[in-house]
Amino acid sequence: MLYSRSSKLCLAGLVCALAFAGCGSGKRKDDTGTLPPTGGAGYGIFVWNIYDIEDTNYTTPFTCAETGGGSVVVTLWDPATNLSYTQDPVSCAAGQMSTADVPAGRYVVGFDLYGDPTVYGAAPVLLDSFDATGTFDIYAGMNDFRSEVAPFRVQSLVVSWAFVSGSAASYCAMVGAQYVDLDFLAEGGASWVTSRFNCVSGAGVGFPIPFGPATVQWQLVLVDAANQEIAVLPGTSVGLPPATDVNLGTQIFPF
Repeated sequence: MLYSRSSKLCLAGLVCALAFAGCGSGKRKDDTGTLPPTGGAGYGIFVWNIYDIEDTNYTTPFTCAETGGGSVVVTLWDPATNLSYTQDPVSCAAGQMSTADVPAGRYVVGFDLYGDPTVYGAAPVLLDSFDATGTFDIYAGMNDFRSEVAPFRVQSLVVSWAFVSGSAASYCAMVGAQYVDLDFLAEGGASWVTSRFNCVSGAGVGFPIPFGPATVQWQLVLVDAANQEIAVLPGTSVGLPPATDVNLGTQIFPF
């Protein structure tokens, strides 16, 4: 899953997708050789997907539920006037949004992905943030940019587990373990984030790490069907590589 280390990362551009029929008059401008639109007000329609940090070709998008995505915020900034127009949050699962009317002009557009509070806690948690390369011309009326997809990219912890006393299937059955929880706490974070896996699966990929921290603390927890802890395998603080998931390797429960 992809992760950006600065407060705003300017990507190489939006990912081209199948153009929708009946697109409006909105146009991308990657140079300043033409004059920006003027007169009246217009709005833009934008779409997004979420990808793994290692999916550099944007081939396999994730659902918002898979990645704990809660909401998306789009901001339009007009360099000519230095005015910004931050839109109201839209459900990540909607996959698209229409901005409010803004003055016709040439805009830099920023995208922010926030975590679902049921996963990440009540405080807003930023999962990815970037400004699209180039600018967007917004003319009076509708401007449809759905022929391009904003690519959020997120980074996760990857882990597998085993038991000294036997296979995962045999040990989980022996002690009544139903689940293994992967918990992590991002540096400076307020809440632990928990991803739950079937105990016998032996491996899992956690929810995305919030945007910006340098390290995360983690642990594995064996849990029974009544949601009672059986054992805790404490981990260490790990640093975050710039362009890959964080592979914790195979962790051995010492019993």
